[in-house]
Amino acid sequence: MPGVTKGKQWIHLAGNIDLLDTPGILWPKFEDEKSAMNLAFTGAIKDEVLVLEEIALKFVEKMIELNKDAAILEKYNIEQGEKPLDILDNIAVKKGFILNKTEIDYLRVANLLLNDFRGGKLGNITLEKPE
Repeated sequence: MPGVTKGKQWIHLAGNIDLLDTPGILWPKFEDEKSAMNLAFTGAIKDEVLVLEEIALKFVEKMIELNKDAAILEKYNIEQGEKPLDILDNIAVKKGFILNKTEIDYLRVANLLLNDFRGGKLGNITLEKPE
């Protein structure tokens, strides 16, 4: 889990195997933005260093690209809409994630969607396939 290790620690395993656990580093520079997004979707990059609302929208776009958006629509019993943001809006309305009776709580929607994906509640979804 990102952000747990605070300092270097050696762990002695069975036999002659030693494991060195070190603290992670801030968001690295990725040559490929797709790889960075996939890591963010899965939670491999600490949520606190990300803008979750943007990650959730990118996740919806990725699901549409992979033809897996039906998993989201079925899970939350919502309609597709014309654009990816409509999916987040529809989840918010369905779940009652509304602030001040009119404003959508995108952070709450983002947390729900990403946690459901990470917990396998949207089904088995592969983000990358070998070429």
